[in-house]
Amino acid sequence: MHRLRMDIEQPRGEPKRLLRLARLSVAWEMLWPRLWPLVAVLGLFAALTLFDILPQLPGWLHLATLIVLGTAAAASLALAVAGFRAPTVGTARRRLEQDSGLEHRPLTALIDRQMTSMRDPEARALWKLHVDRQRARASQLTVRLPRPTLAERDAFGLRGLLALVVFVAAAASWGDWWPRLERVLSPQIAVAASGTDPVLDLFISPPRHTGVAPFYLQPPPETETGERLPGPAIAAPADSVLAARVSGAADVPTLILGQDALTFGIVGSDATEIEAVLTAGDRIAVEVDGTVLAEWPLELIPDLVPEIAFADTPTGTERGALRLHYTAEDDYGVATVRATVTLSPDAPEALPRAPMQLELTVPGRQPSDAEGVSFHDLTPHPWAGQSVSILLTATDAIGQSGTSETVDMVLPERTFEHPIARAIIDQRRTLLLYPEQAAEVSESLETLSLRPDRYYDDAVVFLALRTASRRLTLADNLGDAIASIERLLWDTALRLEDGDLSLAERDLRAAQQALMDALAGDASDEEIARLMDELRQAMDRYLQALEENLMEQLARGEDLQPMMIPPNANTINRQQLDEMLRQMQELSESGARDAARDMLAQLQNMLENLETGMALQQQQQQQSQMMSLLEDMQALMEAQQELLDQTFQQSQSVPENGQGQPQQGQPGQQGQQPGAGESEAVQEALRRALGQMMREMGELAGDIPAPLGRAEQAMRSSSDALGRGRPDQAIDPQTEALDALQQGLQSFVDQMLEQMAQQQGTQVGPAAQPLPSNTDPLGRPLRNSGTVSTEDVAIPQESDMQRSREILRELRRRLGERQRPELERNYIERLLRRF
Repeated sequence: MHRLRMDIEQPRGEPKRLLRLARLSVAWEMLWPRLWPLVAVLGLFAALTLFDILPQLPGWLHLATLIVLGTAAAASLALAVAGFRAPTVGTARRRLEQDSGLEHRPLTALIDRQMTSMRDPEARALWKLHVDRQRARASQLTVRLPRPTLAERDAFGLRGLLALVVFVAAAASWGDWWPRLERVLSPQIAVAASGTDPVLDLFISPPRHTGVAPFYLQPPPETETGERLPGPAIAAPADSVLAARVSGAADVPTLILGQDALTFGIVGSDATEIEAVLTAGDRIAVEVDGTVLAEWPLELIPDLVPEIAFADTPTGTERGALRLHYTAEDDYGVATVRATVTLSPDAPEALPRAPMQLELTVPGRQPSDAEGVSFHDLTPHPWAGQSVSILLTATDAIGQSGTSETVDMVLPERTFEHPIARAIIDQRRTLLLYPEQAAEVSESLETLSLRPDRYYDDAVVFLALRTASRRLTLADNLGDAIASIERLLWDTALRLEDGDLSLAERDLRAAQQALMDALAGDASDEEIARLMDELRQAMDRYLQALEENLMEQLARGEDLQPMMIPPNANTINRQQLDEMLRQMQELSESGARDAARDMLAQLQNMLENLETGMALQQQQQQQSQMMSLLEDMQALMEAQQELLDQTFQQSQSVPENGQGQPQQGQPGQQGQQPGAGESEAVQEALRRALGQMMREMGELAGDIPAPLGRAEQAMRSSSDALGRGRPDQAIDPQTEALDALQQGLQSFVDQMLEQMAQQQGTQVGPAAQPLPSNTDPLGRPLRNSGTVSTEDVAIPQESDMQRSREILRELRRRLGERQRPELERNYIERLLRRF
């Protein structure tokens, strides 16, 4: 009986876990409507805290709001707890049956007991069958989520609005929750104490463009009698911003600026603040109820107009660019420098008259004292070679401008050596100055195109000349066509003069200017690196074009003497240029952009004032000997050609017999033709001269071209024939000798070029005053090892650049830490933006 009773009171099929969940669900549905007022009060408090609203209120109102919110929260909690009864097991069973959709309360049947016929086996079996059936029905039990009935109580959906406000407040105050919570729980209550003096804090922030740091004004101390004396005189830039704060004052303070009186604004229970721009006045004072808290004499420093002047007279460089050297100064820094070029009134009327604006390079970032050199290639401009007036204008950060004196000069123009290029430029000048002669210019261009042998049979030049000629003839609007035609003629003349060299030089100047502008602005490190690569590529193309141009001149047999570098001139090769570019990139990456910009300006100045040459890496005497030897070889070839012509004429006057042999015994012949002995002497002299040249070639180059040996043998055969009085038999040896001389000369020129390329390659030397031998091309002293000394040049060392990189890396790391105070992160961001 005892065992049966236990089975009935605690049926094995009852789901205890589901009963606990159902009981919790019922408890939540009973408790949540009671807790909702408390949650609403806490949500309102969270919104006020995250929006930092309460600290902006007066102290007494701040405290009163906290008391009201606290009272409401306590009352809501008390109402929620009062009268709350935890749900019973029976309630949980009934909720579980309802959620499962079971009828006839099967869980209740599991705990029921058989009250009658306990001794009847059939009744007991029937009861057991009934319990098993109810236990089977209870095996599909489930618990649904709680169903709070807030929608019935909150018909307007205010709970959603409260959740949205709290979410927005949390997002807006991300990273600053704890300081705001501390401020909201610490209301500033004014302490009413009659013996407490007001506290004054006053700052002056100069305009940003001045670069002057903000400074704090310390209120002057009181005398023994309690009198406030004026503080020391304050000198501040005009348009500075004054910020003052007074705490603990019994009345609203007043700010006195000269003759103006400004009232402070209330920002707290006992604090007032004010901001004002200092534009006029000679006195700063703060008064409270007629009592002066502090006073300072004020002197406003006006922003002066920049001053600018020409440091040197504008001139043209060796590369044909306009060189403008200026000095400028301003009290707070020069922002921009511009040159205005105006055409002279005496210039031809056909030229355009609109002034030309040239942006000049300013070294550094708004320097107070600036000295810069800018180069501008104006040789393609229609004003090249014309008289102009140049005016410099310097502008500061607030737009004030100062001008220099006007300088008159003739713009540099390029001189062309190639005859066809020179003729094209003459026609271009005629077209610009006298547009009415367009028909004559068209005819002249067509005539020039008919001699392709004079411009190396260049198809591009031919097509350009024909195109320009036809466009001048068929143009409907001649004024519009002239602008494009003159550019076409200019590019054609450049192609004839030096091939791709001018185009490479133009790309190099553009790359230099782009990098200069990027270093002066706020370009990113990636942009600087990209522009540095473009400059390096442009430099390589320029040097390659320069080398090809020089070799073409050598191959054409042009005079090489002007291309030789004086022995006391400095040279710079590609390796040194690459090293300078590498140093500039390292300086910019380490944050020393001003130093990188200065080095780029020095490189630009050096390239604009350099002339090109092929350094042979030998003594000047050896260079002169090789040049003289080439000239002697050309003279020898000309003499051999004249002797060949003379011998041919002599062979025509020799009488022949029937077998084609010269007749003997004629009067006056004596076995040879008149003049044959003289020709033999000339041929022998030429042979001996060739032998001497071959010995000199062996001494200079170490190898004698093989064709010269064949030429010497042919000359010997020619001399023998002339000695026998047979000029007809001397023609073939002389022709062979002339061909061999030409081949030998070409071999010697190729050998010279190869030797030069192996020794040094293309180099650049200065055309102006040569530098001392103990300095580099930038004028810096060289150590004994030949490396550049930076003792007198402000270029950071490797350790300085490494330290700069570490500082930049640390600043970026700290900027990425969101937990740092907002004030500190703003300061780090300003540092990175500036440096």
